[in-house]
This record gives sequence, structure tokens and C-alpha cells, in this order.
Amino acid sequence: MKRVLIGATAVLVLVVAIVLVRTALVAAPPPLAVSAPPIGINSMDVARHLAAAIRFKTISYGNSAHEAEKNAQLDALRNWMEQTYPAFHRVATREIIGKSLLFTWKGKDAHAKPILLMAHMDVVPVVPGTAKDWSHDPFSGDIADGFVWGRGAIDDKGCLIALLDAAERLAESGFTPERTIMFAFGQDEEVGGSEGNANMAKVLAARHVHFAWVLDEGGAILNEPFPGVQQPVAFIAVAEKGYLTLQLVAHGTGGHSSRPTSDLAIARLSDAVRKVVDHPFASSIDDVQREQFSTLAPYMPFFQRMILANLWLTGPIVSNMLEKNPETAAMMHTTIAPTMISGGIKDNVLPPQATATINFRLHQRDTIESVIEHVRKAIDDPRVDVRALTETQSEASKVSDLHDGNGAFIVHAVRESFNGIPVAPTVTTGATDSRHYMAIADDVYRLDPFHMDPDDMSRIHGTNERLAISDIGPAVGFYMRLMQTAK
Repeated sequence: MKRVLIGATAVLVLVVAIVLVRTALVAAPPPLAVSAPPIGINSMDVARHLAAAIRFKTISYGNSAHEAEKNAQLDALRNWMEQTYPAFHRVATREIIGKSLLFTWKGKDAHAKPILLMAHMDVVPVVPGTAKDWSHDPFSGDIADGFVWGRGAIDDKGCLIALLDAAERLAESGFTPERTIMFAFGQDEEVGGSEGNANMAKVLAARHVHFAWVLDEGGAILNEPFPGVQQPVAFIAVAEKGYLTLQLVAHGTGGHSSRPTSDLAIARLSDAVRKVVDHPFASSIDDVQREQFSTLAPYMPFFQRMILANLWLTGPIVSNMLEKNPETAAMMHTTIAPTMISGGIKDNVLPPQATATINFRLHQRDTIESVIEHVRKAIDDPRVDVRALTETQSEASKVSDLHDGNGAFIVHAVRESFNGIPVAPTVTTGATDSRHYMAIADDVYRLDPFHMDPDDMSRIHGTNERLAISDIGPAVGFYMRLMQTAK
């Protein structure tokens, strides 16, 4: 027994020593000073442009609803852009594809692969009945209290205007890019992008255009990214989850509700949905999260740093913590979200079938085919059909590297534009238009170059969407630096 205790003590001492050494080896935070100062831009000038853009009600309702009104607003926005950014329109060729816009600014080096900068012009609707809850009318574009208010301020007219203002300033100065820069401004990102960037990507593929890299919306600069981290961190999304919607159709015996059988479609459907929800997908800390934690660890207090520096030991604890928060849990696995259910036409009629819709956001470890098979096995009922809705489905994207040539360039531009801020990778859980370009680009990155507080995330697609005026100028400077230094 004594030998066992000695052995156990020795093992414990060794584990503690390894933990402390690994924690001590976590590099100190690099200094925030950088070689080139951020490009100074008057934020208020750009804020007025953003306010004007918000007033165009370019709302995507889906299912072709109110398309005529939306298209008229897109036309008006396009005309406003032409008048507001004349120098950019002189140097770049504009193509109108559907209601989307594709600009090509030819570079000096015709042999270098072009780059693509993206934003979308459409916005989501305001939930009926909630307009009264806004501090400012959702489409007023009010500038007040240090913010530009309105639907689309963050998603995604902030990026749209910052890109245009950056390009306009460079064009006015006589600048010509080294490599060709293209700009894709989509009309329908909020409903899948099938008419906008999907078509533009097809046009470019037919022309054999292949991009060195693409930058779209997705990540953000988070002011409080993790408990204990006392400074902002830029999160660049190096991948995005896939998208799949399945329809479950349960069959039963119809008839009069006064004589129900045991073969009930609604009961069978309820059971099927419950089985799917009760059979979650594999979940674990992946390579992107490990690199993210490695970036964050130097900025954390000792105890949190010790935990993240020793995932070989603390991994299950960290995973359990992440799973308790919906935001972080969604990063770890394919998510299951029942969103619609229907069945029956009258209170005294047994429906012969009932239908449920379940939305899945696919982790990189899963595929559309594997998710469908997983669902069918979980339900295990031949009287429940599993049908994939194909209109807006996509596989999880490939993962781009922040350390190779393209990734390192983006990281360097972020650090120089935002006072040496640390940069970490992430995966966006929502779909972006950039997925349409995966086949014709070496790398795809996603970043909204704006600072976000914790409560700002709920404003996206929610109430009181707004963008800080102080963030708009630096975002323009960031895009200018990208265009100036992309060689």
C-alpha cells in the first residue's frame, strides 16, 4: 500500500509539474505598438453615408414576397452609390447581374490572381410589432448618441459603405492597385444568395477567374471575448458551417377525431422530432478552437491560462463549459433546430400526415449525406419520410489558414489597422455569401472590422441595430490598407 501511495504521489507531482511548466511556457502578450500607424479617417463623414444607405429599404422577405418593392430600392441604392462615389465608378468597371453589383478595378500586374472584397446590400425585415421597441425608427438612419441607428447598420451596410468609402478615397488619390481587386455586392444574402452572389460566382467561374483570397462578413472585433481577457481581440472566421434543412413527413391513419386509432400522424411526428433532438452529433474541441485558445491564453489571468494551456488534461472540463453556452456550443458540433411544424386542417379531423422542419448547421466533421443518414437512423421509422430541402443547402466550408501567405497578410493588415490587436481564428455558425466562391478561391476569410460589445450581437437581426461612429473610420482605414498593400 505504501508503494501505491508513493507511486500515486509521484504521478500527481509529475502532473502538477507538467501543468505548471506548460502554463509558464505560454508566451507573454506581444506589444501592441506596430510599425505603421492606423490610417486616419473622419468617421462622421462616413457615418452620413451609412445613414443614407440605411434609408433604402432593401428588405429580403424570402419566397419572392415584396420583390418589386425591394428591387426598386436596390435600383435607388445603386443610383445613390454612383452619385456618391464617382471616382470609384470611374476607375472600376461595373456589371449589374440581376440586381447585384460586380466591380472590377484592374491592377498593374495582369498575371497576379485577383482578390475579392464582399458585402451585401439587402437586410432582414423588422419583426412585425417590434418597431415601437426601437430607440430610433429602423430605417431612419438616425445619427445620435455616438451611433448610426437602423436595420443593416452592422449587417451588412456598415461593411458595404466602409468598402466604398475606402475605394473612393484611393481612387481620388490616383491610386492603382498592384493586383486586380473585385467587389461583389449581393442582393439577397439574407435569403441564401441564389440570385446574387451564386450567379456572380457562376459568371466568374465561366470566365476562369480564380481569386487569391476572398474577404466577406463573418468575424468581428470583440471587446470582451472571453472571461478575464481585458482587451479587444479580432476574430477572423476561417470557415463557416454548412447548411441543411430537412423535412420530416409522418404518415398515419386519417379519420374522425371521435374514433382515433393508435396510428396517429401527429404523435408519430412528435416522436420523430424528439428522437432527432435526443440524438446529438459528435462534439469536441476542434483545431480552430485550439488555436483560438492558444491566442487568447496569454491575455488571461493565471488560472484560466493554466486551464487553456493544458487541454490534454482539462479538455473535458472546457468542453463541458462550452456546451453550457449556446453561442460556444454551436461551434463544437452540428446543431439541430426544429423550426416549423404543421398538420391537420380542423379540430375534429385526424390528419393522414404531419410535417416538421428541422434546420442543421453542419460542423466541418459532418456532411450533408452523413447528417441525413444520422437522422434516419435516429428516427428508425419507415412511416416517417426524411426529405432534404435543396434550395439553400451547402456543405461545411474548408478551413483557411491564418499562418500561410494569404492568412498572414490579412492578420498583418488587421494588426496594423487596429493598434496591434491580437487576432484569433473562429468559425462562423451562420451562412455567408462567401460560400459561393469556395471553388474559385485559394482562401476565404470573414471579418466585420468593427468593435462589438456583448450586447451588440443580439442587435444583429434584432432590435436597435446600430454601429458606433467611432468604429466606422478605422474600418475604412483597414480596407484602404488591404487594397494598398495587396501585392
